[in-house]
Amino acid sequence: MPYVVADRSLPRSLDVQISLSRPQTETRTLLNIMCVACEDLGFLPDASRVRFYSTIEAVEEDFAPGTEAHFAASAFFAQTPRATTMAIGEVFLDAQPGQLVMGSLGASDIAALELITNGNMKLTIGGTEYNVNGITFDGVSTLAGIASAIQTAITTAVAPATCAVRTFPGGDQRVVITSTATGDAATMMFPATTGTGTFLGTALKVTEALGGKALNGYTPAGIADELSSILNAANMAGKFLYGWCLGASLRDVSIQEDAATWALARTAIMPLVTNDAMALDSTYDEDLASVVYTTGNRRAVLLYHDNPQRYPDVSILAYMLHVNYQLINSTVTAKFKELPGVETVQLTETEWSILQEKGYNTYTAVGNDSRTYRDGTTGAPSWYMDTVINLDNFVEDLSVAVYNVFLRNKKVPYTRLGQMLLVDACRDVGAQYTYNGTFADREIPDAKSKSGVAILPAVGIFPTPISQMSVADRASRIGPPIQLTVQEAGAIHSVAINVDVVS
Repeated sequence: MPYVVADRSLPRSLDVQISLSRPQTETRTLLNIMCVACEDLGFLPDASRVRFYSTIEAVEEDFAPGTEAHFAASAFFAQTPRATTMAIGEVFLDAQPGQLVMGSLGASDIAALELITNGNMKLTIGGTEYNVNGITFDGVSTLAGIASAIQTAITTAVAPATCAVRTFPGGDQRVVITSTATGDAATMMFPATTGTGTFLGTALKVTEALGGKALNGYTPAGIADELSSILNAANMAGKFLYGWCLGASLRDVSIQEDAATWALARTAIMPLVTNDAMALDSTYDEDLASVVYTTGNRRAVLLYHDNPQRYPDVSILAYMLHVNYQLINSTVTAKFKELPGVETVQLTETEWSILQEKGYNTYTAVGNDSRTYRDGTTGAPSWYMDTVINLDNFVEDLSVAVYNVFLRNKKVPYTRLGQMLLVDACRDVGAQYTYNGTFADREIPDAKSKSGVAILPAVGIFPTPISQMSVADRASRIGPPIQLTVQEAGAIHSVAINVDVVS
């Protein structure tokens, strides 16, 4: 019984019952992160094969100046405005060994290991067990000493592996046991005890719980599968990779062609660079654009540059992915943009005409002082880089908005009211993309109009009448289709001006 007692009254809930709930909400996938895929970065071929960076200083903690990754990152962070985040991912085109990676060993871990004079591990490599016994760490005070002691025991056990200290990007050092064989048969398991002496699994942190990794070897199937692995690794980190560029060592036409085909089947944009001077030869038909442009790949952006250490692809993509689609007139076009830190390509008009005819973009000096990217085209006729990016974002926003109608309502009835809930979601997204400049009203000739001009609305929405739906569709709860017709605002990239001089 409380010391202070309030006057008794009946609760309002006898007459008014309120239940509080919150509907689910689907969020959009952000299409503003690009990845530069390179070889020989020093990553492991697992979920850690991709890292994300928001400053050049963070990149420099992992990669030294003069490396492919640093050249690419310099192009990204020199651009302004630009996307906030870039990723760097590693592709593996050669067969990989099995790897047993130990957790991070600090001073206290090493001190504890020094007390072990008869350690053991049962290694299973390629399906065969090897008893690695009699490991002594007496007097060992460094990671290199630990690796040497393990290597001595591995040699005695005639196990097909080597042990060494490996330094990963960023300076993290780990003791790694690597199988001598490579490919799919080079499997590797976490160690078990042999029953002799002290089991080293815990002391060496070679368990998953303590940060260790047991990675099977594998044989890469090509650039497409490797890009998918990077994409999956990013998804595991909660990020989606939309833009893709390849390191200079991957600027081989066959690799680029496969990468472009991979991108075409996905929501992606992929600028590809060639440094092949034969691109300037009108009779040569084995250069990048001559091969890819004929496939009509709107997700590939083909560029020519004469310096393999420069990344015009990264620079223009960093700029194109900075757009905030919530702001008024925020959309941009690629042509006429500056690529800071990237030298212009010295071209004659004839050479540029050849590149343009083949489907290339490039970065050139124009007039007295201008440095401009041109022309902003993709590997498909009549498709521009900004068009692809804008429409990908529009589709993402549209799908999320419509899906949220289903999540936020107890049900969407098969009535005109239910249909209008979906139409309203389409209308809202259409208005957003008219506001940001992706779509715009279009003037067309109209002989019946007094002005001779008719206006097509930026976004037209035409829902199929419910009365036209079949009984089978209604029974299957297949909603009436909604047709959207959108008028792209486009961009003016050139103009002809006629001057009549009258004296």
